[in-house]
Amino acid sequence: MNTQRFILRETMVSVAINTALSIGFFLLVFGRADRVPFWGTGNWVFDAIPQSFMIALMGTLVPGLMAGRAWRSGKLSVSGPPGPFSRLLLRALATALIAVAAGWALAALVARLSGLTSLDWAAALAIKAGYGVALAAIVTPIAIRAVLAGARA
Repeated sequence: MNTQRFILRETMVSVAINTALSIGFFLLVFGRADRVPFWGTGNWVFDAIPQSFMIALMGTLVPGLMAGRAWRSGKLSVSGPPGPFSRLLLRALATALIAVAAGWALAALVARLSGLTSLDWAAALAIKAGYGVALAAIVTPIAIRAVLAGARA
């Protein structure tokens, strides 16, 4: 299989799964309230922490494992084996921690700059879903390329 096509396919799968999970967890946490408050434990800005962590962790770990499996099965032609699982796990954890810091800072910045104390439910959901799309679309291809670069090293 073409490496670029593999990366695109796995990225699209990651985006779809992480968007669905973002929406599902948003509904679980916020229900169907008229407004979603920005500040406080369990509210919109705080929710960027677990959302960022899980999307970055799973958007790195699972596609990385899939790339390694595709290489081992001969579906991807890359010289040399992917790096060890421990390297992938450390990369996934580091990516998740960076995403937490960036995601929380971005959510806090949006909240501060808006001058609002809450968002309309639909707007809050749309932003959370869009963030899930964007974060998965960023971390997944990076993770796959890192695994495949380990295969060439």
